[in-house]
Amino acid sequence: MVYRLISSRQAGGPPPVPPRSPEYMAENQAPRLLAVEGTLFALAMITVLMRFYVRIFMLKTFGWDDWMMVISASLNISCLGLFVKLTHLGLGLHAEAFPLGNILLFFRYIYFYSILIISAYSFIKLSIGFFLLRLADRTKWRSFLIFMLVFIAMFTIGSTFAIIFQCQPVRAGWDYQLRPPTGTAKCYAPDIFKNVGVFNSSINIATDLVFALIPIPMVWKLQINMQTRIGLAIILSLGLFASAVAIYKTPMQYNFFKETDWSGRGSWYYIWQQVEMHVGIIAACLPTLKPLFSNFFGSLRTFTKGRTSRTTGSGISAPFKSSGYVKHADDQSNGSFAMKNLSDGSQSRSRDPYDEDAVLGKDPLYRAETGRGRHGRGRSDAGESDESILSHDGPNTRRSLPRGMAIVKTTEVSIHR
Repeated sequence: MVYRLISSRQAGGPPPVPPRSPEYMAENQAPRLLAVEGTLFALAMITVLMRFYVRIFMLKTFGWDDWMMVISASLNISCLGLFVKLTHLGLGLHAEAFPLGNILLFFRYIYFYSILIISAYSFIKLSIGFFLLRLADRTKWRSFLIFMLVFIAMFTIGSTFAIIFQCQPVRAGWDYQLRPPTGTAKCYAPDIFKNVGVFNSSINIATDLVFALIPIPMVWKLQINMQTRIGLAIILSLGLFASAVAIYKTPMQYNFFKETDWSGRGSWYYIWQQVEMHVGIIAACLPTLKPLFSNFFGSLRTFTKGRTSRTTGSGISAPFKSSGYVKHADDQSNGSFAMKNLSDGSQSRSRDPYDEDAVLGKDPLYRAETGRGRHGRGRSDAGESDESILSHDGPNTRRSLPRGMAIVKTTEVSIHR
């Protein structure tokens, strides 16, 4: 009875009467589904962890966009667990081979899986929206982005309610025994459920396109060279890949109830839901990794080219052009260099790790290497020096020599990207 109930939701009706071959009955798509899902899940989680590393250890800050990504990653892990459970229950097997005893439990998991994956999509967009909102500070885009964030929040609530309250009583949403002909629950007709799903997918596609295209005019007005401008626009527009996946998935969703083999050939619809989520997470995290990549490639250039100060007599390393800097006392262990341009008298200021330069990676990290170790520093607004001329460090030196008469100590410093 339950099997006929599930099959009746599909346009084709019950499975064909002629018996299938043993090979057909034994065919299972689950290993391929899990291979695709596992690979994309690993890539998505790697980018999330790299993002958190940049924000916590490099920039030492954690904003609303990062908290939205924490929730997205948590929902992603939950969806993975439910997806694996669905394959254990029979997802990937042909409809004729689906274990009858697992059907009720299967659709119960599908009910909660649908709620979680819709929420995951929305929190990914909220993360992107808060990220762009930080870039749009004091620009005409700020009000529009706030409107989009509010719209996505309200749309998520509406979409979730549409799934939760698809039946009266609500329990019939996951308990198919309460539905006709075995029960008296009233639920959406398949056509209504399909149209609501397609409408939600269309809104998701539209919001993906908005968040993918808005960065282009925002970046285009930045005071940077054309090459950097194009690169940033491309990085921030990676959401177009998520839009492409959603566009590809929508026809499959529209025709899902026409598929008689809902657990076999139809199982690929579920994997494309997962693909859309993973691609969205990767696209949302990659723009935040620029400081990490800049640091990595800077270290790689240093390794391949060697330190400039060891290959040239003066130790000058471009692009530094100022005449010197003032240094904290050497007896301060683990101290950092306080840069000051001696030519114009300007002072260094503390760097906001979450301003536009840090977010876009326009303010690359430099490293100052001395005999005592490496100190990661953000570039000073005042400029940096070619070499260090230190005044009298030790107490004995200060008593014996007048200021400015001699160089008491020199420290070789190599500053590089």
